[in-house]
Amino acid sequence: MGTQALEQSWQLVRRLAEQHPDDWHEGYDLVGDSPLRIFGAGAGVPRRVLVVTNQPVVHRWRTSDWPTGLVIVVTAGIVTRPQAAILERLASDKSAPIAFVGDADPMGLHTYASLRGYLGAQRVRFTGICDAVLDTIGDDDVQPDRLASSELSPLDRAHLQLVEGLVRPERALGPRVSAVLRSGSKIYIEALGFRAADLVPALFTAALEVATRKPKVSRSPQGRITTR
Repeated sequence: MGTQALEQSWQLVRRLAEQHPDDWHEGYDLVGDSPLRIFGAGAGVPRRVLVVTNQPVVHRWRTSDWPTGLVIVVTAGIVTRPQAAILERLASDKSAPIAFVGDADPMGLHTYASLRGYLGAQRVRFTGICDAVLDTIGDDDVQPDRLASSELSPLDRAHLQLVEGLVRPERALGPRVSAVLRSGSKIYIEALGFRAADLVPALFTAALEVATRKPKVSRSPQGRITTR
């Protein structure tokens, strides 16, 4: 996916928002509408970056439990090229992929696609509400069919069709979480709030673990090699 196609998708989703004004909430971020909020390690420490789309969830993870050198960046909406450049400079530990902790919804996938488009598929991993992270947490209550979900709005459905041109939900989310999305529902990070004291730290710990795993390599029927 080229950055030109990615940036064209911004304009398309803006038009979708105009077409579905009842589904577009005032103050809802779209493309670089809010500045990045940065928390974590100081200068001189090899920094590993975790990007998350939900700041209240960050505050539920005690900073004393953060790994040394971890920087958490909160972003809202689709990431722009200048914002991606900031993230790349922050991630001074180039051996560690950037973990993206987002919702299993069209905006979460679009934000992930924007990061991946600018920084590369090997540099950014989707480690939010996805099969790999939920399985790593290892709790029966956080299986996709048990977590609280919300129905996709007409805008969400149109946005999902757009996003599928940038990233396949099955590849980013895994078969079970993407099945929830394709059935017409989305799962927010807040779905873990029913046991936030233990599940929120478990989410971030699992996200960092999954981000470091070697991606699976598969070959398409056309002979192309892909990773996920």
